[in-house]
Amino acid sequence: MNTRLFFFPFAAIVLAACTQMEDPVESNVPVALSYSTVAVTETKAAQNLNEGTFSSGESVKVRISNTGAGEWTDYIFTTGDAGAMTAPNPGPYYPAGAQNIDIVAYYPETVGTSFTIATDQTADDDYKASDLMFASVTNQAKQAEAVNLSFSHKMAKLNVNISAGAGVTSITSVSLLNVKPTVSFNLETGAVGEADGSATIIAMSNNGAAVIPAQTIDGGLLSIVTDKGTATYSVASKEFAAGQLYTLNITVNLRAVGTTTAITGWTSEGTVTVNPVTKDRSPEGAEAVDMGNGLKWANMNVGATTVTGYGDYFAWGATTPFYVEHDAYGRPMAGQWLDGKTGYDWANYPFMQYGQSDGNYITKYTFADEQINVIWYDGNTFIGDNKTSFADYDYVDDAARSNWGGGWRTPTDAEWTWLRENCTWTWTTDYNSTGVKGRIVTSKINGNSIFLPAAGFREDDTLNEAGSYGRYWSSSLDEDFSDLASYLFFYPSGKPVRNYYPRSCGFSIRPVTE
Repeated sequence: MNTRLFFFPFAAIVLAACTQMEDPVESNVPVALSYSTVAVTETKAAQNLNEGTFSSGESVKVRISNTGAGEWTDYIFTTGDAGAMTAPNPGPYYPAGAQNIDIVAYYPETVGTSFTIATDQTADDDYKASDLMFASVTNQAKQAEAVNLSFSHKMAKLNVNISAGAGVTSITSVSLLNVKPTVSFNLETGAVGEADGSATIIAMSNNGAAVIPAQTIDGGLLSIVTDKGTATYSVASKEFAAGQLYTLNITVNLRAVGTTTAITGWTSEGTVTVNPVTKDRSPEGAEAVDMGNGLKWANMNVGATTVTGYGDYFAWGATTPFYVEHDAYGRPMAGQWLDGKTGYDWANYPFMQYGQSDGNYITKYTFADEQINVIWYDGNTFIGDNKTSFADYDYVDDAARSNWGGGWRTPTDAEWTWLRENCTWTWTTDYNSTGVKGRIVTSKINGNSIFLPAAGFREDDTLNEAGSYGRYWSSSLDEDFSDLASYLFFYPSGKPVRNYYPRSCGFSIRPVTE
């Protein structure tokens, strides 16, 4: 946004006004300076500084020379309220003579032939000191009328508005990354050189602004520290142009803690959500197997370290198991309860308000106005969140995403249905000579296969059906009762089927990824 400065020549008090107006170049003419106020639409704190008007009390350097002479006389004007400019004492005069004049002005007035932005722009003064602006008029006739100077920003500006999303309580700090902080500056032409210097971190305020030299940034752009960890917002060879405003409205979700990739196509409006993509933490030996429709299925269960391992048992929506008990090959071993849990039941379920005076009810992933049979709310009608899948909360409650990271997630009910209908399911009692029982699932489309151990399930404090049945959660609730979730069920004979079971019980998790 440009800010205009006006030069108003006036006659000296001791001279006749009419004489001065007829021949303004024969005597020294004092220069009065003011600037107009431009409408500003930005209203958030620290985001509109020096956009439509200078802040009061700022210093602007003005340089005046006869055209082509290059003999500059410098003056410092001070900004005031409502666009007023206070001249120095003694005040400035146009150079005597008939020649035209050149005028340049810049802010901050302390700038030299090299300019470096502040590395901490959280304070308004440091932000303003980084906002390099320049104005000029060349070959201007000396006249009584006002000479209009229009200032332009020589830096690029970033407004950042970051909100805490799912699983995140607060934003602690925000920093710009990989910024080259220094440019050369021509005091006569206002030309700015290419950004230079070592990649620097620039601290800024959330819901505030920062200015940086025009440059292209490839990689991390924003470091966002939250109460749950640090999220990094990255760009791919993004060009930031001088005089341009870039507004980033970002929602940081819990699983965004880690390095993420940015959405292309920058605008000064709209909302950008940092997608929940984290570093792949899948165990050694984990592979993604394409079963024929583009979706890739993991070759092992969450909690397992081998293809035949049973892995851990998870309540639906719990990201850690309540109990661990199996070795790498699915053989029972001495186990232990974790985090004070005592059973796979509603009393230990993370989303159960259990045993309260107003009854027992599920607090997350529930249907609006639902009255659940056994899991009930005693009192007013319970208002649920109408969330029916882990995707509704950006996978913060998905055991696959939480434990393996990357793009891994629990399959949906529809994805399990596709696998049931497009594969052959062969029962084996000795997979790869390990003695582990389960189903070999072979794609009818491309012949690829995965093995699903018959790991059984956990209910209350008991392991059931290990070696006989397989029960694998989907990410989807039952269509009618939100205390139930859908799962894949298989046994030695017959076709695998979809079924529903209480969310508090512990089933296996087999991840998928796109």
